[in-house]
Amino acid sequence: MIAIEDQPLAEKILAGALAGSRVPQQFLLYGPAGTGKRLAARQVAQHLIGAPDGSADRVQLDLSIVRASGAQILVDDLEDALRDLATRPVVGRCRVAIVEGAERLRDVAGNRILKPLEEPPSGSHVILVTDRPEDVLATIRSRCVPIPFRSPGWQAIAARLVAQGVSSDEADVRARTQGPMAIAGDAFWRSMRQVGVEMGLSILRGDRAGAEVVADAQGRMEVAASQSPSDELVELRSAAAELEGKRGGRTAAKKAEDQQKRERRRMVTDGWATVLAGAAGVVADGLAIALGAGDVVRHRDLADAIAVTAASAEFCERALEEIEMTRADLLLNPTVDLAMEALLVRITLARRGERHPLRGAGRLRW
Repeated sequence: MIAIEDQPLAEKILAGALAGSRVPQQFLLYGPAGTGKRLAARQVAQHLIGAPDGSADRVQLDLSIVRASGAQILVDDLEDALRDLATRPVVGRCRVAIVEGAERLRDVAGNRILKPLEEPPSGSHVILVTDRPEDVLATIRSRCVPIPFRSPGWQAIAARLVAQGVSSDEADVRARTQGPMAIAGDAFWRSMRQVGVEMGLSILRGDRAGAEVVADAQGRMEVAASQSPSDELVELRSAAAELEGKRGGRTAAKKAEDQQKRERRRMVTDGWATVLAGAAGVVADGLAIALGAGDVVRHRDLADAIAVTAASAEFCERALEEIEMTRADLLLNPTVDLAMEALLVRITLARRGERHPLRGAGRLRW
């Protein structure tokens, strides 16, 4: 039985799908970040693989996990997993591939995965996971069994934080501002969120040059990324250390180095998305205060600091529009630090009263 905390609907749908005689071979787990989709995907994979007694720790031999190297999932990111799907399982009943961030399957990679989704190899399953189902290609969505995940609501999140020992006031602020990520967010996410909050305050105050803000955020991002290696990278480094000076040692070291580079690219892209989300939340609170709706401010611990900036409603609205368009532009895999500097230049122009036509997301002009 798959147990997913605070997700009764997803739990019920999965229970029904896995209990039948013909288990679907394609799943799409979708919903807000931090709602447990990735953990659930691994639980489903373990259930499907069903490693025999005494070999539970070897389930990984039949499981492939695909993540983006950067802003998009490339064909090279997919090939090993798709090749494994077509081979016989090693220890369990089947092969399973989990694709995290399915909205990043675009163009060639999106077309490449259609074949195993339309005609999956016998004894194989593909589990797609996404925070943004609306950005997943329609041709991919239509071929999967949808499993919805919902935000449990800030009151439930605050209650879980209090149960973990967080004070009531802090739990309230974190639940309102961070949503499910208040519980699920890792150290890297929390660090980037704080960078975003500070950037949001800087935008409202207009007290720092854009290049300075970006350089500071980029430096902190690099440090945080280096301190938050994935379990996969830790295992690869351990294997490389054991084989150092032996046969296969150079190959193992190269795999660890390549994985580190992929993770860095992905974390920088994801990190900037988190920074922008944090900044947008603070600017949105500035808009609420400017409109006289201070009672709906989510960053209650920063309410006084936000109010002191005296940012106008017109400026806050324009800044939010620019931030949201830049967040969408990240899907194009731009030179991120330049895109951030361009964003802050446009916000500075808006503060001065200068206006330029807003353009649709995905059309970089700066």
